[in-house]
Amino acid sequence: MNDILCKLLEVVKHNPTQTAEAIAEKLSITRQSASRKLKGWVEDNLLTVSGRGRSTRYELVEKVDTFTFSLSNELDEFQVYTQTLDSKLNGLSKNVLEIFQYGFTEMFNNAIDHSNGTEIVVEIRQTPISTFVSITDNGLGIFEKIQKAFDLIDIRQSIFELSKGKLTTDKKNHSGEGIFFSSKIFDFFCINSKGWAFVHDAGVIDVMYEHDIEYIEGTKVMFELLHSSTKRTKDVFDQFAMPDEYAFATTVVPVNLAKHEGEFLMSRSQAKRLVARFEHFQKVILDFQGVTSIGQGFADQLFRVYQNDHPNVQLFVINATNDIKDMIQRTGYQIK
Repeated sequence: MNDILCKLLEVVKHNPTQTAEAIAEKLSITRQSASRKLKGWVEDNLLTVSGRGRSTRYELVEKVDTFTFSLSNELDEFQVYTQTLDSKLNGLSKNVLEIFQYGFTEMFNNAIDHSNGTEIVVEIRQTPISTFVSITDNGLGIFEKIQKAFDLIDIRQSIFELSKGKLTTDKKNHSGEGIFFSSKIFDFFCINSKGWAFVHDAGVIDVMYEHDIEYIEGTKVMFELLHSSTKRTKDVFDQFAMPDEYAFATTVVPVNLAKHEGEFLMSRSQAKRLVARFEHFQKVILDFQGVTSIGQGFADQLFRVYQNDHPNVQLFVINATNDIKDMIQRTGYQIK
């Protein structure tokens, strides 16, 4: 499938209704010409169509496969990958294959080693332009397990710590990097457990959801990638390594996740929660997207007290409002 057709099918995906108008605008053609193209894509089994007139709805053809595995010592994540997903990616570019192999095997291995469940269900949803995968276990639930293992104040703190990377309840066998890198490399990545979810959507602020989602007793990890993606695993790994090194030394921290619903980032205690485990990294990029202001105590604890106590940790600020920058600079910290 050529790149132009992929782009047009993306337009259909995001415009299931009034689709002909959207295609016409994209190609600068008449609505009638766009309708003929849509009819051809339906005939080519790329789209389905339902309804009539203003109620006409186009959707990408989707193929769904489900596989269930009993958890045992013999279960191997790479063998499961070859049995389930590998053959469905035939013909895709090398970089896309590498991303799926990395993400699938990392997330499936997490379910094997950490879930304490009895089964894992893999669901694969494919359209002509993308592949969506979910891996669901019936175990303890990732956020609750992290909260108990690290004695955190609540589930929200578990999600926040997980988003930083290098967090694992089994340091002997795991580095805590798999979720961090997988969340950055896919177009869409979500972890859902017991009414809570962490979502990383490419180009969109990281989000933490409570309750307004499908309830999963164990853990459900979901990820999706466009078949036309030009991302490479190496580029993502390099982005978070220090120059001339291969170690995972850089993290991007979405500061908005430290702000519980209805809260403002004002206190020193909130800053202390934010900086937990920063010392595991050489470079911490604080992303203030979605945060409109911070308090003096919060800023002082983070940019003066913590930085003085940890001079080897470099703090960087991105997406900060002018008000936030002013408050940071009042502490004497020079924004990099």
